[in-house]
Amino acid sequence: MLPSGIVTFVFTDIEGSTRLLRRLGERYVEVLDRHFEVMGDAWAAWGGHDLGRAGDSVLLAFQTEDDAVAACADAQHRLASEPWGFDGGVRVRMGVHSGLAAPRGGGYVALAVHQAARVMAAAHGGQVLVSGDAVDRLQRTSAEIDVVSLGRYRLRDFEEPVRLYALVAPGIVPDVPAVRAVPAEGHNLVAPPTSFVGRDADVVELAMLAAPGRLVTLTGPGGVGKTRLAVETGLRVAPRWPDGVWIVDLAPLQESVQVGAAIGTAVGAPASAGDRWADVVDHLRSRRALILLDGCERLAEASADAARRLLGACPSCGIVATSREPLGVDGEHVWRVPPLALPPVDGSVAVGVADAPSPAVDLLVERAERARHDLVVDDATRTVLAEISRRLDGLPLALELAAARLAVLSPQEVLDGLRDRFRLLSTHNPWVPERQRTMTALLEWSERLLDEGEATCFHRLGVFGGSFGLEAATAAVAGDGVAAYDVPELVWSLVDKSLVTADLAANGTRYRLLESVREFARERLAADGHVVGVADRLSSWYLDRVGPSRRHVRGWTGAVATELDNLRALVGPLAGPRPERAQELAFTIGRYLDATQSFREAIVELTRYVDEIPQPTPARVALLTTLGDVYLRTADVAGARRVLDMAAALEEEVGGLPEWDDVAIERTRGDLACRQGDYRAAVGAAERALAGHVSRRGRARMWSQLGIASLGLGDLATAWKAFEQELAAYRELDDEVFEASAEGNLAEVALRRGDVRAAARHQQSCLTLALALGRPVMVAFSLIIAARIAAGAEQPDVAARLHAQAEAILESTGLALYDEDRRVSDEMLATVRDRMGEDAFRAAEQEGRELGLVRGAALASDVLAGAARG
Repeated sequence: MLPSGIVTFVFTDIEGSTRLLRRLGERYVEVLDRHFEVMGDAWAAWGGHDLGRAGDSVLLAFQTEDDAVAACADAQHRLASEPWGFDGGVRVRMGVHSGLAAPRGGGYVALAVHQAARVMAAAHGGQVLVSGDAVDRLQRTSAEIDVVSLGRYRLRDFEEPVRLYALVAPGIVPDVPAVRAVPAEGHNLVAPPTSFVGRDADVVELAMLAAPGRLVTLTGPGGVGKTRLAVETGLRVAPRWPDGVWIVDLAPLQESVQVGAAIGTAVGAPASAGDRWADVVDHLRSRRALILLDGCERLAEASADAARRLLGACPSCGIVATSREPLGVDGEHVWRVPPLALPPVDGSVAVGVADAPSPAVDLLVERAERARHDLVVDDATRTVLAEISRRLDGLPLALELAAARLAVLSPQEVLDGLRDRFRLLSTHNPWVPERQRTMTALLEWSERLLDEGEATCFHRLGVFGGSFGLEAATAAVAGDGVAAYDVPELVWSLVDKSLVTADLAANGTRYRLLESVREFARERLAADGHVVGVADRLSSWYLDRVGPSRRHVRGWTGAVATELDNLRALVGPLAGPRPERAQELAFTIGRYLDATQSFREAIVELTRYVDEIPQPTPARVALLTTLGDVYLRTADVAGARRVLDMAAALEEEVGGLPEWDDVAIERTRGDLACRQGDYRAAVGAAERALAGHVSRRGRARMWSQLGIASLGLGDLATAWKAFEQELAAYRELDDEVFEASAEGNLAEVALRRGDVRAAARHQQSCLTLALALGRPVMVAFSLIIAARIAAGAEQPDVAARLHAQAEAILESTGLALYDEDRRVSDEMLATVRDRMGEDAFRAAEQEGRELGLVRGAALASDVLAGAARG
């Protein structure tokens, strides 16, 4: 029987399985099976439940944390002792995490499962990582089996930073690289894998300048190394800033209103339903943190305003910004970053080149030796490299690109190529800085050295606005002469040539093009005449996965957040030739901003899309109604009514709504009526829609509206029937988010009717789904219902704790209870306070606030389960 309640999950995965497959060929299957057998003996010995395998990954469930940890130690010892017959053997990474879960269909629907996978993804082969939630419940350790704290890290699917521990036991590799995740304390900087050359003195001086209340702006042309210098400075000073050093990438942003959200995300400011800037200021007001604003030139005025706001409201914070020009803020210290110093020359002849110190040459030599291990850098070679450095004006990015060429060409061939190419591409335009001309020439020449497949791949990657994975790259690049199976190798080849950067700090490798490189690739793609075709393919791929026709499933919000810059970058190229596709992308972005409570950002961004993509289509109607929905979130009834009128008029013009949002007008109109207290109008609108021909999803939404409006009228019988229909529809659609919401709606009606068992049963289902989907607000509402049930069951201390934790969750998200719900809760809490006494009540409330979401949910689950049993 599968364990229930607090369950410990273990995820395992073979490190480098693709390389191992290529290395072993047909023998890989035999090795894979043997690895399953070896670990299987360990799982069986410690009572593990094998929940299934995907490729080389295994998911297991254990009743206790001690059994899970002991099983992992046993499995690693067995793997290390196995005679694999090839160097290195099979290195397995494992992650252990505990959380609330309930069996469902032979497996589990639980957020803890996904969280265990994230813990595993942060590990290296031979390593076992254990989350703090699991360590807190360990009962026994020994001299042979113990855990060592590694600090706190930010992992996907976790609301808060995660404490990670390394398991110490026989057979586990003792010395492993750093955890593959961003640390929660200290900084979110990624230490570059290459050495830092030529600017050590600058770092020392900048470290002294970076101080609370001060803005230091690093200025210079693209490719000069501003970001690298800022990162190196941040790494150097991180120990001095008790609340961290946080880099904020502003380059991908399109709108000024997005700056506050980007800073909030980087520094970990809790999101509320209000102004994101207020969240940032509240979070940093009493903190001593250094903020690195990177790439300010795209949104110069907004960046300058951000610096003023931060320094004005958060006096203990400092700012280091990078920009191609100063921000113009009072008190700003401008640090101009020049190219790396070149060797001296006398006329056209280098003087003492082989002996003269030159950071530019040193950088090129160091990178050249990394790219080509058999390169002998004697005096003659160094002289040629010095000339290459001079031709490239000492620009670090240009030197990096040239060094990549040295992997296949001799230094003289590289120099000859630069001479030829620069002569052809030189310009006498006095308005174009010389270094920018040199950078363009270098990129053109670097492109000329690519083969046809690499060049095509490089151009097509220009459609991305941010980082991307290999699957997305394949969607963009494959087709028109490029096979899908060739794309990964092409991307890796471009990484080797320094045209694409691999980011290994995320949970899974992502790739990106530096801004200047991306702009060049995009221009080349436009010159090829393939922008629309590539953007169309990639947008289709994204919309199939996260678009408006996709159901609400766990992980949707995180998936969109990861790709948000890419979705935004695709809207522009498609706005003219494929307006309906562009509007679907805009709708998806709006839906995400609504889900993350970024309401003001959503209004600004959706308004821009409405203006920029005016073509009359069904998708535009849905876009307008979504904008109306967001207006209603901010209580802007007039704004909502205005865009709703536009949507209604357009619906008549285009002859209908998109299939994926066929009740958009009715939904927004009904919500508007409810917000104005006109529940009868909302009931009438829902009944008219349900009487017509509506999709299954549309009917589900209208049943929900009918139920909510009926509740407002006090018609519990109609509300119950409507919510039952809503639940059945969403179950049929396999839409778990709305299924959870429907369960909660039924629980509310049942409680008002006095049917505590039914209320507990439905709320338990809602809570289980909410935890699996990572929806803290739904968890909070479940805790409130559980608190009311506990109060009625003469458990006042439990009711006080549960409601306090619910309020803590809602406060962290910026949401407040509706007036009627607030009244019911206040009455319940007043009764609880009278029964307990003021001191005991306050103590229970404090204890409840400190419970945390997981323990609070476990307590609520116990209450609901008991009430459901009667």
